[in-house]
Amino acid sequence: MNERIAHYLKILDFLREVGEITPDTYHNASTWLTDPEYEEFQAGVLDLIRPTPLIDAFYQIIPFGTGGRRGTVGVGANRMNARTVGESAAGVAAYIKSLDRDGSLARRGVVVAHDVRLSSPEFTRITAEVIAAAGIKVYLFDGPRTTPLLSFAVRLLKTIAGVVVTASHNPPQDNGFKAYWEDGGQVVAPHDKAILEMVRQVKKLDRLDLDQAKAAGLVEVLDDRVDRAYLEMIRRDAIFCDERAATLVYSPLHGAGFTNVPPALKAAGFDAVQMPEAQTVPDGRFPTVVNNYPNPEVPAAMDAAVQLGRRIEADLVMASDPDADRLGIFVPKPDGTFAYLTGNQFQAVMLEFILARRQEQGRLPADAYVLTTLVTTKLLRAIAEKFGVEIVDHLLVGFKNIAAVIHEREEKGQPPHSLVFACEESIGYMVSPEVRDKDSGAAAVTAAQMAAYYKARGESLWERLQRVYATYGYFSDTSFSVFLEGEAGAEKMRKLMDALRDRPPAAIAGLSVTAVIDRQRDTEWRAATGEKKSLGLDRSNVLVFVLGDSGLDAVTVRPSGTEPKIKHYIAYHGDYAQRDAVDEKAAAIAADIKRIENEILAKI
Repeated sequence: MNERIAHYLKILDFLREVGEITPDTYHNASTWLTDPEYEEFQAGVLDLIRPTPLIDAFYQIIPFGTGGRRGTVGVGANRMNARTVGESAAGVAAYIKSLDRDGSLARRGVVVAHDVRLSSPEFTRITAEVIAAAGIKVYLFDGPRTTPLLSFAVRLLKTIAGVVVTASHNPPQDNGFKAYWEDGGQVVAPHDKAILEMVRQVKKLDRLDLDQAKAAGLVEVLDDRVDRAYLEMIRRDAIFCDERAATLVYSPLHGAGFTNVPPALKAAGFDAVQMPEAQTVPDGRFPTVVNNYPNPEVPAAMDAAVQLGRRIEADLVMASDPDADRLGIFVPKPDGTFAYLTGNQFQAVMLEFILARRQEQGRLPADAYVLTTLVTTKLLRAIAEKFGVEIVDHLLVGFKNIAAVIHEREEKGQPPHSLVFACEESIGYMVSPEVRDKDSGAAAVTAAQMAAYYKARGESLWERLQRVYATYGYFSDTSFSVFLEGEAGAEKMRKLMDALRDRPPAAIAGLSVTAVIDRQRDTEWRAATGEKKSLGLDRSNVLVFVLGDSGLDAVTVRPSGTEPKIKHYIAYHGDYAQRDAVDEKAAAIAADIKRIENEILAKI
């Protein structure tokens, strides 16, 4: 051990003794400084030994959250780098081997995909080499592919697992590692916790050179058969009408969406799709996207596409994020301006369209059902009930929870195609159960058909949304986040959630809190009776403050599974004729929960 490392270990000892860093931070950082396996990173660790960056880089091992593993690329246990990606791959491989009694799981293999991020090719190579070193077959694509295609490929190739290297819609400095299981859904319990435990046990990383792995038959580069099968699925499962006359704009925002959305639209009969030329070029820096933030859930990210849409008088403007699971939507209004439709708004119009077309065509299964999450608009419930379709709308956030329900029902004998639609508020849509995740390709094809169908009947998608509100009621669904970064932020989040859980507000914006649903404790407490009952649902750190007696108005609070923030969801409804007043009340609810939380944070 050289003198510099010894000196910095003393600094770590001091920081631990005075409480500046936790025992976990000390253990992780000292391991990376002293273990020969981490030798290539020691210089970077030494540069981090200043309290704030050091703590942020080492205070935890990146967990598997709602989107897998995701974070800033750099040095540290809490960063994405060659070591943490390799450990993730080794954890997946070790878990597969622990279940593999006869070698059949290793032969089924793992399919690995990646998006366009700058570090994605390197991280993909590491993933493949680590898994192949464990004697497990690996399938690779010949270039960037989307997350929904990875999910589809797991099911098509019948692999035991899948991995996609992506940070989804995060900024350019981030990357991630999403793990999928044999049903095509992201890993859930018990697999997720078991894989993380295997990751924690990794000491030495074994890698088999990619060329050697190919020569040994352990790595196979796929031809276009997965892409072709995906397009066949689109033609089979995502066609709802014959109309095709619509002017469309689409942007992949420099991401992998160029590999699935334009081909899917063409396969469905939409040949003349216009795209902002600069954004069709794959580039992990996302150079032409506002603030280099390629999240179509943020309207500004779609500026270039909207400008093109305005110029050609488009009926629909779409954009996907870098791994092309999410789809953002702009539609023209009667005054010629373009309006951004939130996930809650567009999925309501989409659900009504799908159910109506299926019912007309005799393609609505008798046991049809819809899946969504507890923070998604309750307008979906009103629509599903009108068509006599079951809706499950209490699921935890994350499409992995939607995929898990489909798998559970399939295991009990219900056909997978009884699922007619699934969605969550963060612009994620599932049209076919053959993809067990959000899918911008099938969603774009459905959206294009909606634009053409309603245009043929003299109605824009904006006007259709107003008709949906007038029919089912006006639902104001908004959200905001409070960012609390680093270890100190994580501790504040924990204390804030504990305070809200133990001392819930009696009222928010003048509305009585009639019930508190605590998904961490799996309980529902009723204010009128003081009764507390078990719900028998999956547990997570989520609180729902139910407002009034309708069961449709609420404030939901939860820490993000992938970012350092607490997310808040405001749901309030009323008559369409009173929509301005409904929006004003929703804004008042948001302002009051902010006030309540700021008072708590001031005391922490």
